[in-house]
Amino acid sequence: QTCALPISIATALQAHPKVAAVHHPGLASHPQHALAVRQMRQFGTVLAVELSGGEAAATALLSSVRLARVATSLGGPETLVCHPATTTHASLTPQEAADQGVTPGLLRISVGLEDTDDLLADLLGALDRLP
Repeated sequence: QTCALPISIATALQAHPKVAAVHHPGLASHPQHALAVRQMRQFGTVLAVELSGGEAAATALLSSVRLARVATSLGGPETLVCHPATTTHASLTPQEAADQGVTPGLLRISVGLEDTDDLLADLLGALDRLP
């Protein structure tokens, strides 16, 4: 069994119709992709996903994932999903959150050691179950 590939996860999520944006330096759409190519070999395991449905969609996805674990921090070998607006950045004012790009539909994902296909099935299945 192989570990999940963050760029595969980012690319698949970016193509999903319920995803407004994916932020990962390995994606050509990332504003600092050229810098990442010069400085990195693997582009890292953390990505951010902006869901089109805002906080309701983020909450529903967090309730629906089965393999990924919901967490308030992103430091572990398993895939972890965090909703910054209600956890790590909850103390920010709405303006501070907006200035930092922390929107109600933003999720941070730390890709763990699970198999890519298993993790994609979990995340894409959760997206497909969103209203």
